[in-house]
Amino acid sequence: MVSEDKIEVFLKLQQIVLDIEESTKLLELFLPKVLSELNSVGYPYIFLSAIFIDSEQKVKQTFFIDTIQSSSGEVTRGENLFQKGSEWEMKVMYGEAAVVSDVAALISSSYPQFSKVHSLLILPIQHMRNLSGVLILASSQEADKIDEEEIEFGKMITRLLDLSFRLQDTEISLTKITQQVYEMNAKLHQLDKLKDDFVSVASHELRTPMTAIRSYVWMALHRSDIPLSQKLERYLYRTLVSTERLINLVNDMLNLSRIEAGRIEITPKAFDILELVKEIVEEIKPKANEKKLQIVVMEHKLPNVFADLDKVHEILLNLLGNSLKFTYPGGNITIDFFTDGNTVETSVKDNGSGISADDLSKLFHKFSRLDNSYTAMSSSGGTGLGLYISKSLVELMHGKIWVKSEGIDKGATFSFSLPIATEEVLKNADKFIVKPKDGLEAKPLEPVAI
Repeated sequence: MVSEDKIEVFLKLQQIVLDIEESTKLLELFLPKVLSELNSVGYPYIFLSAIFIDSEQKVKQTFFIDTIQSSSGEVTRGENLFQKGSEWEMKVMYGEAAVVSDVAALISSSYPQFSKVHSLLILPIQHMRNLSGVLILASSQEADKIDEEEIEFGKMITRLLDLSFRLQDTEISLTKITQQVYEMNAKLHQLDKLKDDFVSVASHELRTPMTAIRSYVWMALHRSDIPLSQKLERYLYRTLVSTERLINLVNDMLNLSRIEAGRIEITPKAFDILELVKEIVEEIKPKANEKKLQIVVMEHKLPNVFADLDKVHEILLNLLGNSLKFTYPGGNITIDFFTDGNTVETSVKDNGSGISADDLSKLFHKFSRLDNSYTAMSSSGGTGLGLYISKSLVELMHGKIWVKSEGIDKGATFSFSLPIATEEVLKNADKFIVKPKDGLEAKPLEPVAI
């Protein structure tokens, strides 16, 4: 039975373990306090040594502290003080304490305080009933003076040592893992940058020949100086459509790369969004006429918005392009506006193929091609990037974008809001400017005809 004063010391040492913040040096900081507290309750120990072993019983870590060195707070490794013995090993292996009187068999006579040591109390340090180390306490008392209470109290201390070692070992492992994660993260950032650079360079290199091919095919179709057969005209038209798909893909990939690498540039200014919409409608009229679609712009008196005109042009082309693709021949597309005094909302509504309720939440994500849905039904293909890019650009301009649809074959309405160019907004115009992270100017992409 352990007396109350020793239980109080145990609880005090337990709290010390929990209070030590520098867990990677927990035992170095804790062991001197253990020796000091043991001496304070009448156990005249000269030194304390904790030796931890691995699953193969090889020494993993050792700690040593004695009454002279403890005053400096330093811990010296003491494995060289001990010589392998056999009398106490079997007891310790089976989880029992061993009291050794023949100290000369275990301690080198060169140890400065050798003459003061009259007995050794050797206690197993166990974890989950497996031996994880030993605690050696060198006493100035004779072996027959070490009673059961002292042994029991020593066993209690070994539980704290095991806890301390586990905490320290875990902290060291976490530190190593954290360092490895940082290193891996740095490599991933480097690989990501290489990927972005490759996409950017490859996209630029691809756009030039693809734009030339598109121009020459268009010239062959519309400005040919010789009559074209029906079959050849059909082949040229298919080539033109495929080339436009590739150019759209290249532009989307380049835009995506710039956005995710933080190389996009937002240069806002005040402009009339209604006038911009009218210009874009004129751009897409030829395509709308091919499907006999009617495009209606609802004109309202609107305040100027404060945004990047080129980026808004791109967003509107994306939304109107989707409506052109998914509205059935002879259908209608309506562009309407609403303002609440802080923002202007622009909506593009069609009576086309619509979107199911389950698929609405999947939009505006990267490569969001939906099965049997708004995106997948495109007759001209698509990357699934247009809406993701539009969302990213709108949010960079302090706006929002959303979609509504009553279901399949009931059309869809895509809307986005942008801040109004109020006096307050113009006064804080710098907050709306976005500069490329690398300091390089991002050249605007050439708009692709739909």
